[in-house]
Amino acid sequence: MTSIQTAAQPAAQMLPDGTADLFRQLWRGVGATVALIATEHEGARHAMLATAVTSVSMAPPSLLVCVNRDASAFAALEARGAFSLGILPAAQHGTGAAIARAPGAERFDHGTWQTLDAPERRSHGLPWLAETEATLFCTVDTHFDHGTHCLFIATIETAIGAAPQDPLLYQSGRFGRFAEIAS
Repeated sequence: MTSIQTAAQPAAQMLPDGTADLFRQLWRGVGATVALIATEHEGARHAMLATAVTSVSMAPPSLLVCVNRDASAFAALEARGAFSLGILPAAQHGTGAAIARAPGAERFDHGTWQTLDAPERRSHGLPWLAETEATLFCTVDTHFDHGTHCLFIATIETAIGAAPQDPLLYQSGRFGRFAEIAS
């Protein structure tokens, strides 16, 4: 096994086993795309922002979303087993911040919310934000708990929009955007 040396590294920080503080501090520096997760269950709409989202497979098209079980939308996501996942453009950082700050149902006071009309699909009736660059409508295949979170693996039933060109990113507690490095 070969070791790769990089530029000068800061001294290692050691915390007692089981302490999440160092991990949280370090992981905040890893930027991620902001995803807007929304669902509807028993007549109530629920929404949240998430960055713990990744693709899983192209056959079938699927993704993984990690949701804290204390999140206000968690119980509805688990019970409905379907959600929309919107990719906000960087220009909508104000909308994203307003949704993140708003309690429960007030999140739907921000932006232009619509409802998926697809009676033949499990994702029928899901709320989605018109200001997203793209929205995926997903149905949960499986989910399992790990630590404080539930990991949902979902198949994409349908999608609207286009490939995101300028997605909203989140890093170190701030919204931002991608900047290409000149070569």
